[in-house]
Amino acid sequence: MKKPVFLIPYLAMVVGLHVLGSAWISFLLYHGLVLLVVCRDRPLLSSLLRGWAPGVGLGAVLFGVGGGALLFVLAPRIGLDAALITPAIARLGLHGTGWLLFVVYHTLVNPWFEEVLWRGWLGSDSVRPVAGDFLFAGYHLLVLVLFLEWRWIALAFGVLVVASWYWRQLRRRHEGLLLPVVSHLAADGSIMAVVYILSLS
Repeated sequence: MKKPVFLIPYLAMVVGLHVLGSAWISFLLYHGLVLLVVCRDRPLLSSLLRGWAPGVGLGAVLFGVGGGALLFVLAPRIGLDAALITPAIARLGLHGTGWLLFVVYHTLVNPWFEEVLWRGWLGSDSVRPVAGDFLFAGYHLLVLVLFLEWRWIALAFGVLVVASWYWRQLRRRHEGLLLPVVSHLAADGSIMAVVYILSLS
């Protein structure tokens, strides 16, 4: 594993969310640094559009949507509602139209950067869980700690490790990143939709 590179999202979340209190800065810093790392790797970038399999694609999308469905079911037990979400996102500079734009950006843009970094640049062909799966899940904790209690963060960590492993297997078996990207789009889209709707309720 190209060790220093996995620190990019950790650095971006700490600086953006926890030091500067800006969700936009955190993600633009994250994506900007990833772009600097991978911009000259044309084979890797071209892999973002390779590896599609229609039958597998449907299952990959359903897997992704399952993340949002799980969050929707658990939201009442977690205490995830407007009273929690609205002040938390306001502290990160998200409100009104800016909040909606962030939801759209996170849904449509973030998965491409995530996959090219974690399953591409830092990818592994192992069929077993690898350190990268846990590191991928780990950086999300810097976001989740702003919204959830630790017992629910632990559950989310486990789900994210499984998701990372699954997306790696899609990339390995189909020799491209398009399936993981589409599944990740479905996951981010469904999760952000649930959070957005709950923030309005």
